[in-house]
Amino acid sequence: MDWSLLIGLASIIIAGVPAYFYLESLVAQTRKEFRDNQPNLRITDLSAMNSANVLTLYPEIENIGLGVAYDCTMLMDGWEGSFAVKKVYPRGPRYQKHVASIVLEPEANIRGKPIANACLRLRYQNRWGQKYECWYHVTQVKGGAVPFYNVQIDLAHAGMTEPNPSVWEMRKFLRNITLYD
Repeated sequence: MDWSLLIGLASIIIAGVPAYFYLESLVAQTRKEFRDNQPNLRITDLSAMNSANVLTLYPEIENIGLGVAYDCTMLMDGWEGSFAVKKVYPRGPRYQKHVASIVLEPEANIRGKPIANACLRLRYQNRWGQKYECWYHVTQVKGGAVPFYNVQIDLAHAGMTEPNPSVWEMRKFLRNITLYD
């Protein structure tokens, strides 16, 4: 066996091991920094008021993440309205909880007829325009002698759809952060 081949192979291994550990730590740091800059909108509280045959729901929307959420909209299957907010800030100087108003009259589809797999959806974007969606299952409960359904929203089991960029895309996004965003 040739000594020059062994020396070359050993030098590649000696140089490759530290390079591997450096790249692994760089990838882990990039992923952590990217996740730390993401918004996370949730409905943290829900109040309801029933007046005559009109049911009004008041979901409280809060950003529990560390990044700003942009172009936030809330929609519900069987409800014709929507709720929109331009920016939802995380905890800090501009932090604010947003309370929406969902008025469900007896003529609303979700109150008048059964809807399979109804959901309350929160849609928003991060600072780079990547889209997120959080949804809560809505259950219709028959309300005794009244021919209308009442609505129950399961806040404990939220579903989430979020983007999954590559490490290169994360690094590109993180390089384009402005100071006053």
